[in-house]
Amino acid sequence: MLRGTSSWSYWIVGLYFAAATAVDLATGRGHSMATLLAVAPVFVAVNGSRTAILVSGAVALPVTALLSWWNFHLDVEFWTRVAAIVIAVGIGLAVHRERLARERRLVNVTRIANVAQRALLPPPPGRVGPVQVAHSYRSAADEAMIGGDFYKVLSTRWGVRVVIGDVRGHGLSVIPTTAMVIGVFREAAYEEPELDRIAARMDRSLARDGGPESFATVLLLTISPQGVCRALSHGHPPPLLRTAAGRVRETDVYSGPPLGLGLAKRLADVKESTVVLAEGDELLLATDGVLEARNAAGEFFPLPQHYARGPRHGPPAEVLAALRRDLADWTPELHDDSALVLLRYAPRRIRPA
Repeated sequence: MLRGTSSWSYWIVGLYFAAATAVDLATGRGHSMATLLAVAPVFVAVNGSRTAILVSGAVALPVTALLSWWNFHLDVEFWTRVAAIVIAVGIGLAVHRERLARERRLVNVTRIANVAQRALLPPPPGRVGPVQVAHSYRSAADEAMIGGDFYKVLSTRWGVRVVIGDVRGHGLSVIPTTAMVIGVFREAAYEEPELDRIAARMDRSLARDGGPESFATVLLLTISPQGVCRALSHGHPPPLLRTAAGRVRETDVYSGPPLGLGLAKRLADVKESTVVLAEGDELLLATDGVLEARNAAGEFFPLPQHYARGPRHGPPAEVLAALRRDLADWTPELHDDSALVLLRYAPRRIRPA
């Protein structure tokens, strides 16, 4: 097989030559179908290599000569068909050259976009302080690595700081707002001792720079080295807790209004919740794109049940991989951005000297 052309293209072109020849021979002498062979090089140019285009033209010439001889057309009409094949090969080569140029530009643009997206939402490390971390993200926009859902895990002097959230909208259009929210959290997480002050800074930035219809649901966590997790939710689903024994339950986290709606006074009334983690306990954070995924019957994805059945003794990434497979089986096509973050409390043991 020639490089640059998929096998199905050769089969189609070969069948096309065979069909045109068979029809020509079956219709009787004097009525040639050889003119149709001139389109083969142009067809091959759609996804074929330069060599494949030349080969298709080279094959078309003797077949055309054979059919012209069979139909008593070895005259001006024959040379017209030969010229048509030569012109078709030239058009095919021009199409091939333009296609390669477009593909190179697309590869370059995609590479630049991937670098920019990774800079905006870099994957968190596998361990942050006493917490093992795994993450999984799917954007509703094709070829996009990020969208309206976001998360960040940082190690600070107050413990492990975590945010997961969902900006209104999805896909590429909300990336500027997502970038702003992540940037504000990253700065505030290192400077503010309390979660409500981080939330207040994110709220002010969204209200000021996010536009009149921009808001975000946000869940903020601080996990201390001793396993004390403080949580503050603004319209975001609460985490699921899976104990080391495998029991799964939804955490009791009070939820206030989303950020960016100009409700600063109400934000002050949102209370923190506390969850004490034992070694091996996990917190699963998810966005609406996961929780509101529906199957063909219109049923929501039962995340707690699938999480309870997921692997417990392997790395956290294996847990999320299993959940993604279950989600793909439940609803093959997601229509919203979706994010999953798994936090496993696994403090390093200090060995005696």
